[in-house]
Amino acid sequence: LYHVDRDALFSYHKLSEAFLQKLMGLYTSAHYKNTPNDLQMLSDAPAHSVFVLLSPSAEQDSNSLPDILAVVQVALEGKISRKAVEAQLARGHRSAGDLIPWTISQQFGDSNFAQLSGARIVRVAVHPSVQGMGYGSRAIELLYRFYNGEMVSLSGNDDSDDESNGGGDADKTDSSDDEAMEIEDGRKGGIRGEKLSPRKELPPLLLPLTEVKAPRLDWLGTSVGLTDKLHNFWRRSGMRMLYLRQTKNDLTGEHSSILAKALPRRTGFDDAWLPAFVADSQRRFISLLTGSFRDMDVRLALSILDDFNSGIVPSEDKNANLAIEKRSGSSLDKITVSELNYFLTPHDLKRIELYGRNLCDHHLVTDLLSPMARLYFSGRFASDFRLSSVQSALLCGIGLQSKSVDSLNAELGLPTNQVLAMFNKAIRKMSNELNRIVEEEESATLLGGKARLEAEQKAEKMKNVSHQTLEEDAEEGAKSAMKKLKEQENSLPSSIMKDAEIMKYAVKGNDEQWSKALADTNINGSGMVQIEDMGGKERKRKLNVEDIEKEAERFTPGKKQNKTPKKKFSKKKR
Repeated sequence: LYHVDRDALFSYHKLSEAFLQKLMGLYTSAHYKNTPNDLQMLSDAPAHSVFVLLSPSAEQDSNSLPDILAVVQVALEGKISRKAVEAQLARGHRSAGDLIPWTISQQFGDSNFAQLSGARIVRVAVHPSVQGMGYGSRAIELLYRFYNGEMVSLSGNDDSDDESNGGGDADKTDSSDDEAMEIEDGRKGGIRGEKLSPRKELPPLLLPLTEVKAPRLDWLGTSVGLTDKLHNFWRRSGMRMLYLRQTKNDLTGEHSSILAKALPRRTGFDDAWLPAFVADSQRRFISLLTGSFRDMDVRLALSILDDFNSGIVPSEDKNANLAIEKRSGSSLDKITVSELNYFLTPHDLKRIELYGRNLCDHHLVTDLLSPMARLYFSGRFASDFRLSSVQSALLCGIGLQSKSVDSLNAELGLPTNQVLAMFNKAIRKMSNELNRIVEEEESATLLGGKARLEAEQKAEKMKNVSHQTLEEDAEEGAKSAMKKLKEQENSLPSSIMKDAEIMKYAVKGNDEQWSKALADTNINGSGMVQIEDMGGKERKRKLNVEDIEKEAERFTPGKKQNKTPKKKFSKKKR
């Protein structure tokens, strides 16, 4: 890839004129619209540059003009002050030129982007005989490496003055002669008095990129009418779509789009602006597929959606992920059950499962296809979950663009039964994935493994812990201790209780009887105290079933009543 010196190109030299004719002939054969203004812009616009891709044998054959394989025209844009951008946007106006900075700043409401500097690829023209062989992509790749600062000068000479002048004393004298001619022409009347004639000494027409000083840029972009082939071409070059015009071009019937690629190595500017804008563009495009882009070809729509998903990748930088989430309005992680409930209820999941098992018609789940398609194309499913290209196209056409099955048959060229079969397989896979997400979250709430062992150990420690309060436990313990103490006071050791001789002399009576006896004032003169023996008294026994039957037999007619003798009780004198 070589840089074309415009002073040498428009020097009216014989070889320069022949090279310019080849270049413009390539423009005419490769582009649908060409005007004389394009030639004037190429010669006069200070921000425009031209690069040509030549064959490797171009340097060896110096006697003839080399054949041009591809031409790339570039315009430098950006470096607009923030105050100027905000003032223009506040009035609803935009200045001429700087197409990408003004459009992106207006669409995203971000005045910081206009402060960045970049290069817009105006045209890429490839020779008709070598189109489709990768020369255009090769030219874009070399141009990206040049602006990204990857081109290293093999001569080791980085002096910008030498590069611009070509080096040598002869070039210095040439430049002085040119300056003298310009001063003399200016005295005659400026541009009108200038005499167009071939110059004797000219700067090199073609300069290798290793001998050209690259400006410091932040992005490399382009603006094209979007078609399926053009989108695939720029997608292979690493471009990401940031803007897509909702109205079609009156001449071509295409939607104008803006694509860009960051140049981080050259400037070191890394604040995740590109993936954040891509995430915002993805959200807008998915929403507009049911409106302005409803008639877009499903293949092109699917290609754009796939490009969005490949361009938004979670980064290790937290600030980058926060910027992406702020622009997209959602997280980059897999959807949770709580978020899923905002889109699909458990009854909706049941309907989807029934259709996946061929137990109902597809009309039963038509209302659920839109939220399912939004979740899938927004990247909220698992990272390893993928549908086939045909299944994705059907989900995009039916779920996002609200197209009928018959219209998709015509676009994809597939029979109706095959379309419905592939669509059913896609819904079944998505149903299984959604059910798996719900099951994983439910199983995470259950204890298992190490957490279960820890819970069991805690429960084992709490096994013997009383459910009573501290006061209740203390009161119960006090009562139990007092009871045991009283029993120990009123009882004798077992060795004494078993000895019948000693037990003859045991003093009978409990504390209550002795207290009552000692409280009696009538104590005889000998000081003897007597207590009542309660052991001789018989307590009344409750009647049981046997006693009731005996009483019934006594009073039954025809039977001899047995009279039970009364027991005689003898009173013992104390």
